[in-house]
Order: sequence, then structure tokens, then C-alpha cells
Amino acid sequence: MKKITLVLDGSADRPNAALDHKTPLEYAKTPNLDALYRKSLSGTCLTIPDGLEVGSAVANLSLLGFDPHTYRGRAIIEAAGLGLPMNDDDLYIRCNMVTFEGDSFEGSRIKSYSAYDIATEIAGPVMKELAAAVYDDEYQLIYCGSFRNTLIVKNGKDLYPLGLEPAHDIIGQDIAPFIKTSGKQAKFFELMKASYDFMQDKGIAANGLWFWGDSIMPEIKGDTRGRVALSETLLMDGITTIAGLPNIGTKREGRSFDDFLKEKLDKATRAVREYDDIYVHIQETDDLSHELEPVEKMQAIESIDHVFLGDFLAGIEDDYTLSIASDHFTFSDTGAHGAEPVPFLFYDSTNEREQDGRFTEQDCRDKNYRITAAELKAMQK
Repeated sequence: MKKITLVLDGSADRPNAALDHKTPLEYAKTPNLDALYRKSLSGTCLTIPDGLEVGSAVANLSLLGFDPHTYRGRAIIEAAGLGLPMNDDDLYIRCNMVTFEGDSFEGSRIKSYSAYDIATEIAGPVMKELAAAVYDDEYQLIYCGSFRNTLIVKNGKDLYPLGLEPAHDIIGQDIAPFIKTSGKQAKFFELMKASYDFMQDKGIAANGLWFWGDSIMPEIKGDTRGRVALSETLLMDGITTIAGLPNIGTKREGRSFDDFLKEKLDKATRAVREYDDIYVHIQETDDLSHELEPVEKMQAIESIDHVFLGDFLAGIEDDYTLSIASDHFTFSDTGAHGAEPVPFLFYDSTNEREQDGRFTEQDCRDKNYRITAAELKAMQK
């Protein structure tokens, strides 16, 4: 019996005026997903325990069956995914290249949390110059591709946690309320301001950095025998690296989403033949939420249904269980994450069910069946 999990990152949302006051899941045409839903058990799943960070790291740890309470921040997980040196005594911080609008750093708003997914060949030379001009061996800035950087603070473990706000949660807001000029955060806002000043005349979409996701080494443990993950993000690469979980990567950058999905489909189909427990993660729906693109998010959901899901299901030759869920809510009107229980379905090819409805937030809520991520994982035979 194969155990399959499909995570549509950040696909859960709330109604949006651009979609006739429907959510992207409600508006999208998803015949394959709808047919599967009608043969499944469904409800809502708590992926983010109370008090933990609302985001993909905690949610995916939960859905993978690892203990989310071992999470100690995001940046070191992404650093592990890149193969950067890991040190138990250091502090690691995620540094987004962002697009600010405003006349000064203090008077700015974040217009794009990723500098519009700036290309590596454009960003790389500027980040190399910035690292040499503003940073040093104690505060080491390492460029990681596209809009991503990691700051390694030597012997900075005791500074954790800093409580820095994620860039994608404050798009369009004044950053002034989040700036700290005293205490342990002050040095990092000094570095952000110095980076902003340095980047003003570079003629690229990114005109500053925003720090967040400060972290120290976690301890992610669990049985990984017969398991594999199919990821496309540094975060998932890092989780699997630290956990010792085999990972088959697929990169989205530089091509259409449909072409990406075709490669993902091929790899996922082969993984089902070779492994017993398969975790497939698709990121696009979350990225489009953060960019405040509800229509494009809806279209991405349709593509997942049309290009990936139907052929994937048709290619499974063994009996299997399949869980499909959003890892968390991501709101395409604000770009922020939400921690409420997410819609899920659970299909068992040896025990098909009958129910009405579609795979939407409200239809899953209406089932009045709520479980935890650990309970969802335990349902897999």
C-alpha cells in the first residue's frame, strides 16, 4: 500500500473581490480534484499548533510527521538546503532582497518581498559588492540565488529569538512600526539601513534587504525508511537534509508553470514506483498569494488539476492512500499567512467513500471533522 501526500502550499485562502468574492479554490475549475473529493474523507486539519510560527516550515514539518516543536527558525533550514556550513553556536537570518517604495529607509513600504523574483544573474553581482562593502566575518552575508540571502552571525546563538517580521506579511505597510533602534534587534536594523543606502543607485528592482526568519540549529528526527520528498524550495531542501529524508528536487525558475508541472509529474510518477511513502510539495500557489495575485493563483490551481493531478492518479498502479491539503492559509489580498485549520481530503483506493461537494475551504469546514496533522499522517496505512 503506497502512502502519498500532496501539499498545495498556501492554496487555502479567503474570498477575494477579483474572483467574484470566491476563494481561488472555489473559483477554479478542478474536475480531477472534485472527482477525487467525492470519493474521499474530508474536513479540516490543524497543521500549526498554538504558539508556533505561522508558516510553511512548521506546517510541513507537521504534515511530514515530524515534531514541529523542534523548529528553531527558518534561515538555518534554508542554509542546510544550500549546503552552507552548519554551526550550533551561530545565528542564521534570512535576508530577502526587496523592493521598497518611499524616500528613505525609515519612511518606506515593502512593495515586493522578492524584488519581483529578481534573476540570479542580476542580483548576484550586486550582493557580492554589498557583502564586501557593508558586512564582515562576524556578520557574514551569503548570497543564495534569486532574492535570497543568508546572514550568519558568528557565535550569535544567544540572540535567538529576534522576532523579526517576515517581509511577505507586511507588504504595503509602513515599516516604521517594525524598526527597533534599541535592544538586540538594533544592530540588524542598522545593517538593513546600510544595505538600503548602498543599493539605491544600482539600477535593479531590489533596493534593499529585509531580515527575518532568524534561527538556530533544530533537531528533526523520524523514521525515513522507504520515504521520499519531492520539493522545489530551499526550505523543503533544508528540512529533508536535516532529517536525512531523500529528496527529489524540481526547480521552477525560468520556465512556465505548466512545463514545471510536467517534470514534477514525471518525477512523482517514478517515485511512486520506487518508494513506499511519497511527499509531493508544490509551491506556486503560495508564491502568487504573497505577490497579491488571486487570479493567477486560481489559474495555478487549475494547472495543477489539469496538468499534474489527473495523469498522476492514472499512473499509480498499486493500492494507495492519498492525503491532499494546503499547508496553511495564505491570503492573496494581503500576502499574510493564516493559522486556522486547512482543508484536507483523504482518499483510500481500497475503501472509497461517497460525499457531496468540492475541495474548497467552506465545503471542508462544513464536514465538521477536524483533525491534527499527526492524525492525518497516522491515517495512512
